[in-house]
Order: sequence, then C-alpha cells, then structure tokens
Amino acid sequence: MNSLSIKLSLLFAGLALLSIGVLAIWINQSMNTRFTNYCQQHNATCMCQDSSTGMMTMGQDEQNFLEDSQKSLGVAAFVVVAIAISLGFIVSSLVTGPMRQLASSAQKVAAGDLTQRVRHRSDDEVGEVSDAFNSMAEQLEKKEKSRKQLLADVAHELRNPLSIVQGNLEAWLDGVITPTPEQIASVYDETVLLNRLITDLRELSLAEAGQLKLNLETADLGALINAEITVFQVRCQEKQVLLNAEIADDLPAVSIDRDRIRQVLHNLIENALRFTSAQGNVTVRAEVSENNRVLVSVSDSGSGIDSADLPYVFDHFYKADKSRQRIHGSAGIGLALVKKYVELHGGKVWVESEAGKGSKFSFTMPLA
Repeated sequence: MNSLSIKLSLLFAGLALLSIGVLAIWINQSMNTRFTNYCQQHNATCMCQDSSTGMMTMGQDEQNFLEDSQKSLGVAAFVVVAIAISLGFIVSSLVTGPMRQLASSAQKVAAGDLTQRVRHRSDDEVGEVSDAFNSMAEQLEKKEKSRKQLLADVAHELRNPLSIVQGNLEAWLDGVITPTPEQIASVYDETVLLNRLITDLRELSLAEAGQLKLNLETADLGALINAEITVFQVRCQEKQVLLNAEIADDLPAVSIDRDRIRQVLHNLIENALRFTSAQGNVTVRAEVSENNRVLVSVSDSGSGIDSADLPYVFDHFYKADKSRQRIHGSAGIGLALVKKYVELHGGKVWVESEAGKGSKFSFTMPLA
C-alpha cells in the first residue's frame, strides 16, 4: 500500500462503488414502488392475489422485469467500478510518473550530479514542482561552479605573495643575497596583503552564509564620508588627483554598522583612485533619494569599464584578463564585499560606466 498509484486507484474505485451502491438502492426502491403503483392504477390484469396472504402481488412477468432491472443495475455498477479503477491507474500514472522522475533526479542531485533536470510535462501543480526543481538544480550548479572557481582563485591569490615571501627568505637563508631594508619592507607588504586577503575572505564567507552580524546604530553618514576622505588626502596629493565630497545639507541620519559602511566607502574610493590618472578627480556624493533613502555615489574620471564587464564587477576575483584589471581590488574581493555589506543593510548597489569616460558606483542606505 506504499504505492501512490494503488492508493489513487482504490480511492477512485471506492468512491465509484459507494456512489453506485447508494444510487442502486435508491433506484431499486423507487422503481419497485412506482412500478407497483402503476400496475395497480393502470393495469389490473398484471396483479394477482396471493392465496396464503390474500394480498395483491405482481405477476410473474412483472417480477421478472424487476429482477432483470436489478441485474442490469449490478452489471452497470461492475462496469462503472472497472472504469473507475482504470481511470484511477491512468490519472495516478500522470501524477506519479513525473514524481518518480523527480525523485530519481533528486537522488542523483544528492549524489553530486547537478546537471539533472526533469521534463516539463504540464502547466499544473506538477509542472510547477518540476520547474521549481529545475530552478533549484540550476542554482546549485551555478553555486558549485562558483565555489570551485573561488577555490581556484583563492589558491592563485595566496600562491603569489607566498612565493615571493618564500623566495626571498630562501635567498636570505642561503646567503645568496643580503636583505636590505627595502627588500624586508617588500616582504612585509606581501604579508600584509596575505593578512588582508584572509580577513576579507572570512568576512565574505560569513556574509554569503548569512552569519555576519551587524552592529546597527544611528549615524551621520556625511561625517563618516568626510572622515574617510581625510584618510585618502595624502595619497590623492601624491597622485595629483582631486578628491572632494558633495554632501546634502539636510542629509538625515541612517541606521548602519559603522565599521562595515566605512569599509564600503574605503573600497569604493580606493577603487576609484587606483584607476584615475593624474589631474583626474574623484567625487563622493550623498543625498536623499526619491524612495526616501540616502543615496551615496563615488564617481571618477578614470578609464571606465567595458559594457561586457559591467554585470560581473561585483563578482569576487573577477580579474582574469586585461579588461578585468579595471575592477579588481588589492585582494580581488573588494567590490564583492561592498555588495554584500550594502545588501545586508537592506540597500542596493550598482555601477554605471562607459569605457574611457569614468565610472560611478552608487548604493542606498535605509534611514534611521
């Protein structure tokens, strides 16, 4: 009785049998009563007197007619039940067929075959389940490819600074070269890069897993922007890039995690400065948007981003070829962190750019 087909078939048969039984009893009683009344009123010759009881009863022909009618009802009930069982098997096969295929595909997905898909057979609830399964399998396949790519990218990012550190240390230990302050500083910079990469990877993994906790508080975003601009002023002077802020006077307070949003601003400004040449400019704007949120944008006069690369600028480690060098951070995941931090605050982030005409990264923050 574990088969859904058998259960549905028995259900159809039971309902048909119950319906026919009730209908047969009602018809039999009604026909007997009405036929007897008819014989008594219209055809007295069909009635005879029972010698034992003295009561008027129907003749043999009339009784045979009623018995034949009852047999016909029995045959009809049998035929209807047989048809109900057949329909039950047909309908159940239409339901259980796709479900069996879905169960088989689900087992293969659980075993690691993420290419499994089920055929869309209908537009009913079964078809909706099939579409939902295909969508789930597709998302799992994409995430698995992304995970494998992330592991390869992380290995690549870790290998480069580690190779530099290892090579220099081996040369120093073997006495091939004598370490100079400049060489020691270079190795130190590589260790700083490694530390930042590991920290960013941990933050990104927590954010993607939904386990990154935010310490929300009411804050003045304008003051936070001005403080971050101050950090970059010396670097801007050395590079001869003009960095300024345009903050609305009536900018309301926002509900944010100060450290995370400071990191967002830092990554966006650093990204803009990295690809803005001398005599260029970077502008940070903050204003109230139409949907009653604070809109922050970081625009630059740099090299811009090709339209083909725009959909991928917030993907981690998206810097495999020359066109992607425009959008990578020092550790390769700066913009990916920006996207995750903003979305965790309930905001949105996007980019507008054109090759050779600069870029504009924007995000929104909810009001306090």
